[in-house]
Amino acid sequence: MAPEPRFSGRLSRHQELCGEKVTTALFLPIEVLVGCRACYFSGGYDRESVLKKYVLSAALMLLSTPVLAADLSSPAETDAPQAKPLPRWTGFYLGFTRGFGGGVLDSGMGLLSATPGVTVGGTATNRASGFTAGGVAGYNYQLSNYFVLGAETDLQWSDIRASSQFSRWANYPGFLANSDSGAGLNWYGTVRGRVGYSIGRVMPYVTGGLVYGQLEAKGTPFPGANSLSLGSVTETRTGWTMGAGADIAITKNLSARSEYLFLSLPSVGGSAVGALQPGGVPLAGSFGAYPYGVHTVRGGLNYRFAGVTDDETTEQLAPLLNGDLNGFLTALPARDWSGFYIGANAGYGGDVLREYSSLVSSATAPQSVGLSTYGANRTGGFVGGAQVGYNYHLTKHFVLGAETDAQWSGVTAQNESNVLESGYGGVSNNDRTTLEWFGTSRARLGFAQREMLAYITGGVAYGQINHWAMQGQGGGLFGNGASYMRAGWAAGAGADYAMTSDLSLRAEYLYVSLAGVSGVSTGVVTPNVPLIGQFSTGSVSSNIMRVGVNWKFGQAEEPSATAEK
Repeated sequence: MAPEPRFSGRLSRHQELCGEKVTTALFLPIEVLVGCRACYFSGGYDRESVLKKYVLSAALMLLSTPVLAADLSSPAETDAPQAKPLPRWTGFYLGFTRGFGGGVLDSGMGLLSATPGVTVGGTATNRASGFTAGGVAGYNYQLSNYFVLGAETDLQWSDIRASSQFSRWANYPGFLANSDSGAGLNWYGTVRGRVGYSIGRVMPYVTGGLVYGQLEAKGTPFPGANSLSLGSVTETRTGWTMGAGADIAITKNLSARSEYLFLSLPSVGGSAVGALQPGGVPLAGSFGAYPYGVHTVRGGLNYRFAGVTDDETTEQLAPLLNGDLNGFLTALPARDWSGFYIGANAGYGGDVLREYSSLVSSATAPQSVGLSTYGANRTGGFVGGAQVGYNYHLTKHFVLGAETDAQWSGVTAQNESNVLESGYGGVSNNDRTTLEWFGTSRARLGFAQREMLAYITGGVAYGQINHWAMQGQGGGLFGNGASYMRAGWAAGAGADYAMTSDLSLRAEYLYVSLAGVSGVSTGVVTPNVPLIGQFSTGSVSSNIMRVGVNWKFGQAEEPSATAEK
């Protein structure tokens, strides 16, 4: 006969006396401790054996208490987070860039005639500017001391060029003039080494190496009533490049970039032909554009195949890449952008400036003279300054802000040219219009996603414009100049990326357009005929690519603490 289960009789006795259904013997000790009087006094339990068992259990618990207390009293030791590894940038990557650049370009020409002593020579200096865009590929290897060695190559389309269009119409034959010339960089590529240092999600670096590109120079100068010339050349040249920048890990595989590069390419030149009037005397010679020095400021995105392996980088694009648009849009930002901030920036800008002037002699002049002039020149130059602003979270994602900035500016339209026609006189031009400084006051509307705040911006702009021009031709001399304060508008877009709760990096494109300038223009022609009129320009505008840093004031909070979803 099988032995009866140890607690079966007692369970039945408990049910019989108390009418309670018990499914586990573990309830028996609880009843002894808390008191089931019916079972106790009826002898349903072996009280002595049960009490002995619980005295032993209590002793075991007391012996284990110091160990448990030690575990509970030092949670920092058991649950302390492990140090997060810094990003490792080792691996191949592909990406694209977009930027703006320019510089100062010199050019010249020299023509000879079969007629003894008849020559035509000239020089010119113009500002160059324009956009660039292209692709990039490279490889990084990170050392154990966090230095990063890399090699990179890129290929870029370029609209960077110096161009000058100049036309003068007159009833005085010696003042007729026309010129349409330009020189530029059609495309370029670089092969460079890089040395960087990994600082969390940021890797600043320096870079340098080889640059190659297609240079172009062409023109049809008709500088005066006496000569006409024509020349064109397109050649591929190699030179050197150097610069600096920073890569910022946005996700495991995606990184953003801001970069400055200086490109130095040798001169190009070719043959030129022309004719000298009257009589159509033929001219032959050469022309060229002297060494190209080009500054570029550009931003871009890179895809890293191995990924930037660290726990700090976010996967903010992962839902979007997986087709989860709602998950991407509702992922909470990791930073509260609300509050005041102050920062600094630097960049490069430029556009095209158009100028007009007209001059006439007085009614009492011995000879009636009238002339009008049109010119168009590219502008270019560096900008730098500071900004201050305020952001407010309308919701957890949408941020409304206001910002004002003050900028020094070297953006200038420049055309300095001289053409000397031996035996016939010459033509000279010195024309400069400079945006000395400008400021903007703008509203901003942004979308916050993890560490990134992408935004659009627009508002008013104001600045100081200095204009000065002097032209000489044959027996005439014409000039004008003044300094003006002008207002206009500004619009653009950019992105702020939070490095810490206080520090963020910025890349921004801004288009600034100020009202044109106008004033009195004067001149004189031989024989001592005074001229008076006016000059004006189109809008003084500039495409500006700039990068900067911002420091946010106040205690950082979660976005949910300042706005409702």
